[in-house]
Amino acid sequence: MAKPFEFQLEHVLHYRRQQEEQARLELAQAQNAYQAQIRVLDGLRQKVQQAEKHLKSQDNWPSEELWLWTIFRERLLQDIDDNELQLQRLATRVAACRTVLVQRSKELKVLERLKTKQAVEYYAQQKREEQKQLDEMASLRHQYKGI
Repeated sequence: MAKPFEFQLEHVLHYRRQQEEQARLELAQAQNAYQAQIRVLDGLRQKVQQAEKHLKSQDNWPSEELWLWTIFRERLLQDIDDNELQLQRLATRVAACRTVLVQRSKELKVLERLKTKQAVEYYAQQKREEQKQLDEMASLRHQYKGI
């Protein structure tokens, strides 16, 4: 009975699978952070719209209140700029994580293809050896019948 196929680089293959899974998790985290930042940015934009709407709703504002609303609006606009910058950083992080994942997936696929190729070769060799043994047994039987 032939022994089963044993891939010599199984430990490396396992390690590459772990690396790919880690890269997949990092990408998911980066995408979640990106989506959360989009929600924060949308909330700030809504606040700016509400503030502008409130400013336009009254014509006679006391100067102190007008000043406070103007400062509030400017601060919201500054927060939007800061959050847009953060969103760009997160988009860069998502792209970097995606690149790492693609690279690790390629490395994993190379090893998986090698394992498959070696397994096919191994079983083909096993089959050839088995066939050779069967041919020898048939040849020996045929020789004994002739005696």
